[in-house]
Amino acid sequence: MTSQSLVRPKDRELDEVLQDLTGARLYRNNVFRLTGLPVTASATQIRRRREEAALMARLGTPPATSGELPLDRKPDWDTVDAAFESMRNPVLRLVHELFWLWDAGEDDDHDYAVRRHCAVLEGPSLIEPGRPDVSDDPRAQQWLVAVEAWAKVLDGDQIWERARERAKTIDDPRLSTGTVRRLRDRLPRHLVDVHLVLAAKAAEDVDADATDRHLWVLDESSFDDDLIETAVRDAVRPAEDRVRAACEAADRVAETEPLKAIAAGHTLLEQTGTPLRTIAAMLGADDPITKASHDQVATSVNLCAVAHDNETELGSPAMSLLLRARELATETTTIELIEKNQTVISSGLVRRKVNDLVEKGKVNKAADRLRALRRHTGDEDLRERIDAALENPTSLTAPLKGLPFRGSYFGWGAYLWGRRATPDRGKWVAIHYFTIFFFPVIPMAAYLRDETYIYGKVPLSMAARWWRLVVLVLAVVYSALMAPDGARNLVLLAVVAVFLGWRRYRLNKWARQQVNREGVE
Repeated sequence: MTSQSLVRPKDRELDEVLQDLTGARLYRNNVFRLTGLPVTASATQIRRRREEAALMARLGTPPATSGELPLDRKPDWDTVDAAFESMRNPVLRLVHELFWLWDAGEDDDHDYAVRRHCAVLEGPSLIEPGRPDVSDDPRAQQWLVAVEAWAKVLDGDQIWERARERAKTIDDPRLSTGTVRRLRDRLPRHLVDVHLVLAAKAAEDVDADATDRHLWVLDESSFDDDLIETAVRDAVRPAEDRVRAACEAADRVAETEPLKAIAAGHTLLEQTGTPLRTIAAMLGADDPITKASHDQVATSVNLCAVAHDNETELGSPAMSLLLRARELATETTTIELIEKNQTVISSGLVRRKVNDLVEKGKVNKAADRLRALRRHTGDEDLRERIDAALENPTSLTAPLKGLPFRGSYFGWGAYLWGRRATPDRGKWVAIHYFTIFFFPVIPMAAYLRDETYIYGKVPLSMAARWWRLVVLVLAVVYSALMAPDGARNLVLLAVVAVFLGWRRYRLNKWARQQVNREGVE
């Protein structure tokens, strides 16, 4: 068919008339169907039928409606009376005439379109569970035939010639040939919108597959592809607006009342679940608007989580929200932001268990406690958090109490060696070694630094700690072998062994206390 205008004419009166004829209400709200009058009814016929209907209502009898395609349930008097009153509006009357039977004979294309279309809209559901694939479903073919019948009618001249004739017959200054021209621009889009209302409802109430069945009918019809594309995007704008409004409300809470931010985040997820599902079903998961909407919600949920954690440092409530935010995020920048906050808050949860040691600069002891806790806890989530904290040396950074000594005397001294990578770009971990003849022998500590500054003390890696232990043990063994008093050296080795055993006992005791405390909580 020929391309139709993609821009709706700004005619408020037409908007008001057409808004009551959407989705399954297209024919149910037709004033001629409600009153039983023919579309060519004169003012006298309308008045007489209204008087008869009013009398029947006073007698307690439902208003009688006649004609083809009667409603399943008879309307009440108030509905019928409102229909009679609406017929005073000439624009409304002409629109309803175009969407109802003209009684022009069985071969009339317009009446055929009305009958077929009314039958599918008010008949068995297109999205009934268990139906065959839409392309093989006889019911879907019936829907396509009905939609195609209307596409053919609207693309022809008969309906518009009829509309011009009826405008002359009605003879009302509010109804002109300009109105007919606007209708010719509007009705193809309106018929598409009728089916998009059903598609959006299917997305809300059922799933994306149900939505696809309605969209398939439009895609297979001869309605203009650009018209359909524009209509689909307009159809999801209410859902976009709901998402935007919900995000703005959550953002305000996060910024002004951070203690309520967790509740605001969960409310946001509840409020946006349906509109996000609608947008994705209508546009597809890979559409830029779908991704942007999901990222908008993910960003707001992230803000709620971070705001609450900054205020309370509780950690766990924020982590539960960030997990949901990560599931929604689609763009790389959003994902990176959320994952960074997950790492920071998770590290904070772990660090708070040993923060007293970290603040004192005892970062290696803090790391040992975390390793002991990992061995004893049965909480897999806590284990993962501990692993992440130990893997990231910056998570246990202690403030500097002074710069590490760097210098030597004939190669005996201390220097910073190594360049262990960290998540912070431009920063790395350097190990403070005791050197012998400029050769790094014993690792003493580790520091976070860049080309210019040293930022703090961090735990030694396990490799460095094992190397230090091996060197010290070898030194003790060597001295024992070389010294004449072997008994005294054996006592020294025993003291070292007892110290290491006592230290491990203390670590395990602390870890068990932590596990028991968490079990009580």
